[in-house]
Amino acid sequence: EYKKGYIVDYGIHALRMADNGAAASIFRMLGENLEIVEPKESSLYHEGEWSELPLNLNAIMSSPLFSKEEINELLGGLGGVLSAQPSKYWDIPLSRWVEENFKSERLRWFVKEILAKLLLISADAGETSTGELFDIIQAFVKSGKGAGFAVGGWRSIIERLSEIVEENGQVRVKAKVERILVKDGRVEGVVVNGEKIKVDTVVAAVPVQGLFKLVEEKWFSEEFIRKAKGMKPTMGISIDYGLATKACEYDTFMCSDPWIYGAATSNMDASVAPQGEQLLTVFSVLTPSIVLNKERAKMELERIEKKLEEMFPGIKGNVKWKRTLILGMVDGAALTVTQSRDKRPGPETDVKGLYLAGDTCNGRGAGGDIAFNSSSNCVDAVLRTM
Repeated sequence: EYKKGYIVDYGIHALRMADNGAAASIFRMLGENLEIVEPKESSLYHEGEWSELPLNLNAIMSSPLFSKEEINELLGGLGGVLSAQPSKYWDIPLSRWVEENFKSERLRWFVKEILAKLLLISADAGETSTGELFDIIQAFVKSGKGAGFAVGGWRSIIERLSEIVEENGQVRVKAKVERILVKDGRVEGVVVNGEKIKVDTVVAAVPVQGLFKLVEEKWFSEEFIRKAKGMKPTMGISIDYGLATKACEYDTFMCSDPWIYGAATSNMDASVAPQGEQLLTVFSVLTPSIVLNKERAKMELERIEKKLEEMFPGIKGNVKWKRTLILGMVDGAALTVTQSRDKRPGPETDVKGLYLAGDTCNGRGAGGDIAFNSSSNCVDAVLRTM
């Protein structure tokens, strides 16, 4: 509970492909059911007007954004995406592919600023991997689902997974892992809160950028060290609002400028806010040049808040509480041409008995999907060596 009666995640945590997605799949593997709600509508605010977010065939066909010629061009381009082999496009920057495949400036803008930013949390189309976008579009189309949200927030996911672990093991909280102990290239234990625990298998689910705070570099290849230390995350600004009365009628929404993705999670799941009140969370993906510059980040935050009051006039004078997060790491790995799935680390490392999982690994998808899918890859790798 972040505030009385409110269950607030650390920023927006949509589950891509809802109950056909990675999180639900892991729960099914465990013999469990993850309760997920899906938005009834997703809307786009563009140049002062609201319309349906054009993410499916019907919405594309009826969208006021596109002319008839542009609709035909877009459907032709997306048809090519569905038949393409993503691995052939890992190294192609999205901006280049878009320039070569769409004549319409409006369609180029749509693919880079709406589609890629929403699906991949991609701040810069000049760096984004075209193959990663192809892969996630294909996954969405195959699943027949959009995004969903865990009932009760991510707390429900974490608590149930902890209960399952504790059926045969132990979960320690407020337990700082200080070091992973290695001898002769093999794991021999960990140090937790000063206590040495002897084990021969360790799964490190930290972002790889922070791995060498736990284990000495000398055990790893130069290439792995370079890639791990150089891994670039996604960044952005997140704002949560606790509103005294309902101000947003849409379950999820986007704004094109400034780029905002938002969810009124309490519209879909009444358990996350007190009755009659509203939990509204928004996120804007941004480049490091903005997030890491205090003045620029502050200006962008003001721009976002001003736009939200334009979009939802009912916010003004209705805010019971607000939480602002300027995040230097949202997803551990931005899906760029240098960090596409074929280039991110797998579960096995140069150290025997040390495995990796999390959203900086080579699981399929984006963000949390990578973490869930990499955990499945990690389990397979551990079992192979037992």
